[in-house]
Amino acid sequence: MSKADRRLSEESEQRFLDLYAHLLVYVNDRFDVIEEIETVADLEQHYTDELLPLRNTLYNESTTDLIEDFVEANPADLSDADLEQVEAWTDFVAGEFVVVRYREDDAIFLDWTEPPKAYAVRPARLPFAELWDESALPVLVSSVALLPFEGEIVYDGWVGVKNIIFGGSLSTDIDDEYEEAKHRFGIIDSLPAPGEDEKTDAEELRFYMKNKRNRERYGSEIEQLREKTDELERIYHQEMGKARARSLGRELRELGLNEAYVAIYDDRIITSSPSESEVRELLEEIMPAGKATHPYIYHFDP
Repeated sequence: MSKADRRLSEESEQRFLDLYAHLLVYVNDRFDVIEEIETVADLEQHYTDELLPLRNTLYNESTTDLIEDFVEANPADLSDADLEQVEAWTDFVAGEFVVVRYREDDAIFLDWTEPPKAYAVRPARLPFAELWDESALPVLVSSVALLPFEGEIVYDGWVGVKNIIFGGSLSTDIDDEYEEAKHRFGIIDSLPAPGEDEKTDAEELRFYMKNKRNRERYGSEIEQLREKTDELERIYHQEMGKARARSLGRELRELGLNEAYVAIYDDRIITSSPSESEVRELLEEIMPAGKATHPYIYHFDP
């Protein structure tokens, strides 16, 4: 079974579909969306596309009230456990998302509004592979409803796929938003979504310095942070040196140099030696007071 085919267990999927059907029948009873539907059995006689107007009626300005009214009225005589599950759907998240990748048991739906959030979503009703191939990702989808279910996040099977091809700067933007979402919230795998992870200044600075795109995107934030403390200034120079080291190794190998320890201060090599201890001693001698630990020491091993 491919990643795109993974679904809830058969028992869990059937429970979800049964509860969701009861809720839709209740919504239809309230708003007379489809005249011939009065029971779940009636609902099951219709194709999924035919039920879309009814499903969309659920996700309007009064969605939370509709769900709470259904739970209070309990027209289907559901158990307390089932009512508790339906009531949890008041924590739904609906809108547009970008499906950015498949994982072993789910797909990542990125909400790239501010701040961006990334949700781990399991399919119910339709496996992802029936909608789009993994090679087509990222895919922009609309009219999506994410719902908490048995400790996970599912979508209800209705989704609109927008024909937008991501490439160039737009694809880069998606990657950046995804990385920021993971940094701020982690991958969200239950609803309601948790609050933003509390980050230290050091963690924020390392994230901003992570790659060239981040350094360009968060230039002003980097400058503000590095000026706050001597330790943050040290981290700034260390991360700059580390970034330079990624290309430096190739350059040194092309020169045919032997193994060495190289001290990099931002993008400049300021000293080197066959041993790390000698490099550190030299830094104590040549660096301004209190800044001997600012350069990044790169171990070149061809």
